[in-house]
Amino acid sequence: MKNWFRYIFYASLVFLVVALARADYLIVPKIYHPLNLILSLLLLFAGFLFNALAWPRVLRQSPFRVKDREGMASHGVSIFGKYIPGKFWVIMGRAEYLAFRTEHSRKNLASLSLDAQFMAVWTALLLGTLGMFFVGGSKIYGIGVLTLFVMLSLVIFTRVFHKLVQWLLSKLLRRQIEIPHLPLRKALKAMTFYLLSWLTWSVAFWFLAASLAPGQIPFSIAFGFALGGSIGILTVFAPGGLGVREGILSVYLGLAGMAAQEATTIAVASRLWFLSGEIFIFLTALLLDRHSRKRGGETGRDWEH
Repeated sequence: MKNWFRYIFYASLVFLVVALARADYLIVPKIYHPLNLILSLLLLFAGFLFNALAWPRVLRQSPFRVKDREGMASHGVSIFGKYIPGKFWVIMGRAEYLAFRTEHSRKNLASLSLDAQFMAVWTALLLGTLGMFFVGGSKIYGIGVLTLFVMLSLVIFTRVFHKLVQWLLSKLLRRQIEIPHLPLRKALKAMTFYLLSWLTWSVAFWFLAASLAPGQIPFSIAFGFALGGSIGILTVFAPGGLGVREGILSVYLGLAGMAAQEATTIAVASRLWFLSGEIFIFLTALLLDRHSRKRGGETGRDWEH
């Protein structure tokens, strides 16, 4: 079958530029504490590495086996697929890359990629749910967040709801969809790196906020990033969660006691900050891909040509 990955790759870059051009997020705010900003960037990049390593570990819990560098490359070079409307290609991008490079089943890889996305959102919602209780927002928004977390838990950890989602997706896409169901032990093992990535990103966000705030800020705001990130991923109509993540963050920071203007500044600045991490993992993935091909790779196939 024709390799579609390079078309996904180029389309994602186009949609990224369009999305950022239409959103007024590329503004550098006043930095009060530069050292905190440097620490936030280092942790941000570390979180992206953990996140990229999580995908090959999901695959290792299944019959598929891929090397870390292949898994990280497939994740990183398709990172901007999230900006393509519908978010379908954020699932298909890494699956298409590996299908072409390793000749594994495209269909099964795509199904596992969807399962991995569920796991990533579940770990983020776990931290976000805890955060809502820390800032006293459980009575206002906590029920909705907790409901999402419980529903996603049922989808991941129970066969009945797993098959229900599989049936709904098959009806929606008008074709048979199969989502592999990992046993509880294997699912939790695969989620370790997703949890590490969201925890690292959350602490990184706290350092970012601390660099942009003139005074002291509570550590509880760290979990707001996981909450905003998870809701942004689940919001299909918002490419890359643009606007949604920032809105959730602004509300969360307000509940944590921040003034509206300060909360908005930090929430909007987090988009440019996180984009720098996406660029980092994208460039890292390109280096890994080129290194793999120079060594001959497993198939010697080049998705760029």
